[in-house]
Amino acid sequence: MSFEKFKEMHLEKINSHIQRIFDEQLRNIDVEIKDLIVKTKSFALRPGKRIRPLLFILGYEAYKEKNVIPYDDLYLIAASLEIMHAFLLIHDDIMDRSTLRRGKPTLHVLLNEEYSKFVNNEKIGEDLSIVLGDILIFYVLKTLSSIKIPNFQLFLNELSECYINTAYGQILDSLYSSRKEYPPKNISFKIAELKTAYYSFYYPFYLGYLISNASIQNEKEKIRNAIIPAGIAFQIRDDIISTFDEKSGKTHTSDLKEGKFTSLIDLGEFDENFYSLLKKKDKNEKELNILINLLRKSGAIEKAIEKMNSLFAESLSNVEFLGMKSEYKKLIKDMIESLRSI
Repeated sequence: MSFEKFKEMHLEKINSHIQRIFDEQLRNIDVEIKDLIVKTKSFALRPGKRIRPLLFILGYEAYKEKNVIPYDDLYLIAASLEIMHAFLLIHDDIMDRSTLRRGKPTLHVLLNEEYSKFVNNEKIGEDLSIVLGDILIFYVLKTLSSIKIPNFQLFLNELSECYINTAYGQILDSLYSSRKEYPPKNISFKIAELKTAYYSFYYPFYLGYLISNASIQNEKEKIRNAIIPAGIAFQIRDDIISTFDEKSGKTHTSDLKEGKFTSLIDLGEFDENFYSLLKKKDKNEKELNILINLLRKSGAIEKAIEKMNSLFAESLSNVEFLGMKSEYKKLIKDMIESLRSI
């Protein structure tokens, strides 16, 4: 089976359970607040990769020796992971001052356009979106508390570790964007590990493994070795696309506007003039084009692609050491291969 086929098998169920979680909360909400929750629900249901819930289900399927949890509950947990993703995207878009998410206006932009005519608050969209993002955390906790999850205490501990590490990554991302002095080498890869590899790849898969009640021992480190490199590689790919592909669904040049220290900058060779321009607070179109041209000339794209492919190859090699059936190893490898296309 291909990973695309696996996605087709589960995508509709994941989306329907995302909708179900929201609909259960919408039953007893005042009309004015209900409209905001409906808009947040639409944001969460925008078409996306759904990589986190899919990897969670894959981790469970790959290691289960028998069905230990009803599939309805499995999909509720998977949907909860995607709702947590929506919460982080909402907050991330505000911090990054992004205007587009998945090809449409970000939630705070959408709400600002609608609600600024009712209040004298120029950042009403941001204010509402922060609270709505917070609400999603508790929708998830409420959902998880209603399910009998195997190894629940350990599951909740690891789920918490996932979002703690993601927050640490976001802190580093904020500290090293528009940094006045030169950041330490390889900081972009540490941020990618915390923000992307752990959160989007390792933890979703590992959480699926945890609830499978698998009898295989010492598997945690093997899962890390197989999944983490692919997660870092995926972030490198995203750095390339979000900077040089205007059709990526993100605001073009947003990373450069914010002075983010991405893998492209980590891998390129630049002089002091480049860094002075990168950390400048307000860059005009001409200055952004200068940065893009300097990135192209630096060889950063070629080095990034080389490092990305090396990390993907490392993951593919380490998949062989996982204690699961060969059919699932093939499925994970196909997923990794599907992530590397530029």
